[in-house]
Formats: sequence, structure tokens, C-alpha cells
Amino acid sequence: MTGKTSPYVVLFVCLFYGTGISAVSLESEVWADQPPAENPARTDIETKKTIDRGLTWLVSTIHKDGTVGPDVYHESNLACTAMVGLALMTEGSTAYGGRYSKESRRVLGGVLDLVERRKLDGGESKAETLVQHKIGANADVFLATLYLSEVYYEAPGYEKDIEEALNRLIRHICQSQRADGMWGDESWAPILGTVLGWESLRSAHSAGFKINASSRLVAEALIKRLRDKSKDKGGWMHTFYKNASSLRVLYSMDYRDDPLFAQSVEDLLALTKERSPTFELAGGEEFLSYYLVTQCMLKEPDNAEWAQWHPHVRKALIRLQNGDGSWTGHHCIRDRTFCTAAALMTLLSTNYHLSVSDL
Repeated sequence: MTGKTSPYVVLFVCLFYGTGISAVSLESEVWADQPPAENPARTDIETKKTIDRGLTWLVSTIHKDGTVGPDVYHESNLACTAMVGLALMTEGSTAYGGRYSKESRRVLGGVLDLVERRKLDGGESKAETLVQHKIGANADVFLATLYLSEVYYEAPGYEKDIEEALNRLIRHICQSQRADGMWGDESWAPILGTVLGWESLRSAHSAGFKINASSRLVAEALIKRLRDKSKDKGGWMHTFYKNASSLRVLYSMDYRDDPLFAQSVEDLLALTKERSPTFELAGGEEFLSYYLVTQCMLKEPDNAEWAQWHPHVRKALIRLQNGDGSWTGHHCIRDRTFCTAAALMTLLSTNYHLSVSDL
């Protein structure tokens, strides 16, 4: 991504445990100007064509004010706008530079405008959009926080506005976390919402913002949910959401040796076999989950079983793309902008342009 010139940097990352803050020094590998030679996003012709079609369609949905709705000409919402911003960043475009820098600047302005209008007081949020109803009332807040944390150091001239917006968002998220570590059970996929809350705060911490929330409670709550089979409603859908999203947190929180972690990986790989409903009947929740799992799987290139994940998911996403370049959800979150952005984030993840906090 623009501005990264060395493949290795020392990152000083604040990790949040309990309600306290501790600073640690982590040596993290950061891909510079060129990802690995085998990166299919740049070397595989079919993948490149799929990505180009997807990006062309996605940028066509951006309104003049930089906001994005669930589909072309639809009313704007924060979740879809933030997702488009994240997708452009995975391509390598920011407000500072890149192929879609102009569009990225517009989206950044759109996100900041929508955050300014968003009620953020730490209380219960009202679910108004499909994404909020399905992932959680704070889903838009989580996604906006994740996006703004990622773009913070890539948008010269916008730092003050981004900082003010992030401080409001972070305060709201921290105040909204329940005593059990979760962020509500009011939605169709509450675990996915909680994982997004965790991911957004980890990203904000990596950007240097102070967090007063508990990451350890999130991990403990997810382990408890994985053990509790009685909450497995909705068949393969809830099984996939729960295992896929939980995997992202447990991988980072040193639960990799827990039998439940191994079982989650096994269940995921079984659910994503060829022509499974996980692909053929995918909704926005699945599209987002593909990306969350891919973040982990790409960190284990020597694991032969895990190495099959991204090629398999990539093949399925290429097959499922619509003729106009978009992807459509087939249940729950059907928003084409959300699904297309999530699909592109997965296909472009081998660019390593978005940070993966503390993996």
C-alpha cells in the first residue's frame, strides 16, 4: 500500500486485556510494494478479471457525496459505505493514492459525514438497516471503526476529522459491551456482530487509540458459545457463522491448542466442500465470514489443510459472480454492495494491504 517501503517494521501495538491497557512491541511482517509472486490477485488471469469486474461495478454505486447504499441508487447507510472503503483499501487504493484514490477520498468523506450524523451515546442502537438487523444494531459502528482505523495513516489532511470520529465510535463501542463480553443477542447472527466489535477495537488499538474494553471476555464468551450446542439454530448457516467468526478471535487470542478451535476448523472445511450451500446459498454473513477466516488461513502457509481454503473459496467466488460484476446475497443480507465488497476483500486478501491485528 502507498507509503510502505520496507517489508519488515516494528509495530508498537496496544493490546487490551480486561479493562487495562498494556503496550507491547511486536515485530510484524508487512508486505511492501509487492506481495508474493504467487499472489493470484495479480498473477491469475481469471481472478484478476473477476476482481476488475467487481471493482468497476462497486465504484459505480458510490454517490456523489461519497456514501453508498445497499444497491445502485439506494439510500445510503454507514455499513455499506464503510465496506466499500475497506474493499478499495484491499485493492491498494486510499485517499492518498492508488488506482481508485479519487473514489477512496469520496468514500472517506462519506463515512465521516455518516458517522457525524450517527447517534453515539453508548446506549442501545436502533436497528434500521438489513445489516444491522442481521449482524447487530452496532454493525455499522463496528465497520466504520474498522475502516477509519485502517485509513487513519493513509489520509493526509484528514487526520483530525478521523481522530474525532474514531474517538466517538470507540467510546460508544466500549460502553456498549456487555458484562459477558458480547455486544447483544438481538440479531440473526450475534456472534458475528461480537467478532466485528472485537476486530474493530483491535484495529483501533493498532492505530494507537486507547480502548477501555475486554478482549479476553470476548474470547471466553465465544468459547462458551462454541461449547453450547443448544444455541445452534438455523442449521448450517448458524454453524458456519459461529465457527468462522469465532475462529478469527480465537486464533489471535492463543486458543489455537484448544480442541474447540481444531473442531471449528474441521467443521468449516467440511462446510465449504464443492457446491455446498455455504457458497450456493450464501448471504452477506457468509461473504464477510469468508474474509474473516481467510485472514487466519493465510497466516499458516505451511499447513497443507489450511492452504486449501483460499484457493477453494476463490474458485467459488469467481463462479458466483454476477454478469455485471457484483455478488448477491441469497438470504438475510442481500445487499449487493455489502456482498460485493466482502467478496472482493476475500479475493484481494493476498495483497496483504489491510492489517491483521496481532496475528
